Amino acid sequence: MIKVAIFAGGTSGEHDISVKTGLNIEATLDKNQFIPYLIYVEGIDWIYRDPNGNQYKIDKDRFCLTTQTEVVFFDVVFNAIHGDPGENGKLQSYFEMMNIKYTGCDSFVSALTFNKYFCNSIVSQWGVPIGKSCHFYQGEEIDYDAVVEQCGMPCFVKPCNSGSSVGVNKAHDIEELKQFIELAFEVDHQIMIEQFLPGREMTCGVTLYQEKISALAVSEILSKKEFYDFEAKYTPGFLEVVTPAEIDIELEKKIKEYSELIYKRLGCKGVVRMDYIVTQDGTPYFLEINTIPGQTAVSLIPRQLKYNGIDLTDFYGSLIMEALHS
Repeated sequence: MIKVAIFAGGTSGEHDISVKTGLNIEATLDKNQFIPYLIYVEGIDWIYRDPNGNQYKIDKDRFCLTTQTEVVFFDVVFNAIHGDPGENGKLQSYFEMMNIKYTGCDSFVSALTFNKYFCNSIVSQWGVPIGKSCHFYQGEEIDYDAVVEQCGMPCFVKPCNSGSSVGVNKAHDIEELKQFIELAFEVDHQIMIEQFLPGREMTCGVTLYQEKISALAVSEILSKKEFYDFEAKYTPGFLEVVTPAEIDIELEKKIKEYSELIYKRLGCKGVVRMDYIVTQDGTPYFLEINTIPGQTAVSLIPRQLKYNGIDLTDFYGSLIMEALHS
C-alpha cells in the first residue's frame, strides 16, 4: 500500500478551498491501493488529525508522522494547496531538498507561473495572444495617465502572486484605479494592471494522461458577477459552467493547441488549467495558468474529467503514480 500525504490548507485566502480540495481527494482515492493522510498546513505547522480528533505535527527534519501507534514515512505527497506555500514553489523546494516525490509542477515552474506578469511575458514569446499590461513594485511611483494610455479603461488590477482572484478588482476610473492598487499591494508587493478585454471567459484543463499531454476540454464560465472573482468561483449559484463550451471547432482546437503548447514549453506536470478571454473577433487571449486547480465539488477540472469519461479515482491514482515515477 502506498502512503500518501495529502497537503491542504496553506497561508493564503484560499485556505478553506484547499481544505475542501484535500478532503475530496482523500475521499476519492482508491483505498485498496493508497493510504491517505490529510495534512493541514496551518502557518508553520503541518498537522495530521486522526479519526478520534487527536492532533500530531509532522516531523519536518525526517518528514514523518509519529502517532500513538505508529511512525509513518510517506511514499509520496499529493499537493492540494492553492496559493502560498503550495502553488508558488516554496513547498516544492522543501520536497526537492528532502528528495520527496510529489504531484504537480516543480519549484521553478510553480514560482514562475504563480507570478502572473512574468508568466504572461514568457507565454507571449510563443505566439500566444496576451493583453496589454503594466507592472509595478510596492513603493514605485505610478504614472496613472501612462497606465490608462497603455491599458485603457476599464482595466484590471491584480496582485502578481495570488490565486483564485484574491485581491483582483476591475477599475472603471482613475479613483477606482488608485483605490484598487492600494488594495492589491495589501496582498502582494508587486502588481500588474491589465487591459480589460470584453469577451467570453474560457478555461481548459491539461494533463499528462496515459503518457500523453492532452487538453481535457474547453469550458465556458458564465458568471453572475461582473467578472469571475473569488465569490463567483466558490459560491454555488454565482456561476454556470458549460462543458464543453458552445464554440466552433476551430476555436476549440486553437485553445487546446495553446494550452498544450504552454504545458509542454513550461515543463508542467500533473494537471493544470489555463484561463482565456475570447474577444468578439474570435481571438483567445491567455490570462493565467493554475498549477494547483481546485478539485472541489464545484471545481472545473472534475467537470472536464467527467466530460472526457475519465474516472476521478483512476485519475488521482495516475497523478500519484506519475509523481512516484518521475
